[in-house]
Amino acid sequence: MKKKLLFVMSSMDSGGGERSLLTLLTLLDYDRYDVDLFLFDRSGLFFEMLPAQVNLLPHSRDYADFTLPFAASVKALAKRGRFSLLFDRIRYANTLRRFAARSLQADAKAWRFLKRSLKTDWSVYDAAIGYLEGNPNYFVAESVNAKQKIAWIHSDYAKLPADPASDLSFFEKVDRLVAVSPECAASLKAAFPTQAEKVTLIENITSPTVIRAMAAAGAAPEFDADVPCLLTVGRMAPPKGYDLALDAAEKLKADGAAFRWFCIGTGGLRRQIEQTIAEKNLDDCFVLLGERANPYPYMAQCDIYVQPSRYEGKSIALDEAKSFAKPIVATRFSTVFDQLTDGETALLAEMDGADIAEKIERILAEEPLKTKLTETLKREKVGNEKELDKLYALIERKS
Repeated sequence: MKKKLLFVMSSMDSGGGERSLLTLLTLLDYDRYDVDLFLFDRSGLFFEMLPAQVNLLPHSRDYADFTLPFAASVKALAKRGRFSLLFDRIRYANTLRRFAARSLQADAKAWRFLKRSLKTDWSVYDAAIGYLEGNPNYFVAESVNAKQKIAWIHSDYAKLPADPASDLSFFEKVDRLVAVSPECAASLKAAFPTQAEKVTLIENITSPTVIRAMAAAGAAPEFDADVPCLLTVGRMAPPKGYDLALDAAEKLKADGAAFRWFCIGTGGLRRQIEQTIAEKNLDDCFVLLGERANPYPYMAQCDIYVQPSRYEGKSIALDEAKSFAKPIVATRFSTVFDQLTDGETALLAEMDGADIAEKIERILAEEPLKTKLTETLKREKVGNEKELDKLYALIERKS
């Protein structure tokens, strides 16, 4: 008899966690498992790419009304006589506003108001998996009937805008805390010493076979074969270091380097980034491509992949770039050493635009260095589909 699984996620936007979940669901053994998926927001770049075997759970009328823009939500709930939820909606909005500077702490504080709008009278699951820090994990901890509850944390917890005191009450209610890299696991244990025995390492799954097939099926028409093309993939948010990339591009241009730097992703900082591009006179060499459901043709054809992050959990984009054996320049964020070796598989730079530019210039100028990085990456095993077996083991443990 198949086991019944529930995955819970915020949305299927273009972030690393969403890409990780899509890969996991694509590779999952559906002969063994029936899978439900609950999305707080049923949208996103990867939404249409979900496997047909995944059963998408509907939103309740209460939740649909609760998550409307504030004025429309209040009106809809009042019209239906749902006054208790209406007051929860007001308190929810006030709490999010109060803790806006620490987004995950805001989610934790506001959860008690949001959860009452959610339908939870689903069947008992063999395992429920919250696949992202914040509301997906809180939902699994408090609102799901499951034999096994698993909370996934994709980032270095110490770097998150979260509050351990708020999260502890939720983590005490789950069976396992999944971290995606050794550094992330250590950070989680340090933040929650009483929960350290629950911490399990399952890396984000990268499948070179799937990635290379998608690369072959697409194109990168914006690339110019006569000019070195740099590529960065990541949402436009402070952790991704777009400001460092822009400083590096400014230095490269001042040094007379020939290049075009392409960026795939979108986010709240896009307008600010566009303004900086104009201020630094980089319109001819720093190109924002927006979202791409299939970024892999660009990875396959770029000359250098650049990851200017301030912090990551375990960068999915880096593992994907490694699948194409492209020379890599990355900043020295805390978890980068779980993925790259300086001088062997990448050049690692300080979190400084000038140093990032210097590393890029070295690769552009030194053909033997470029060859060394490429050949080393070709020899490195980058696929880790076997990580899925670790999840299977967790699920079966509570049989």
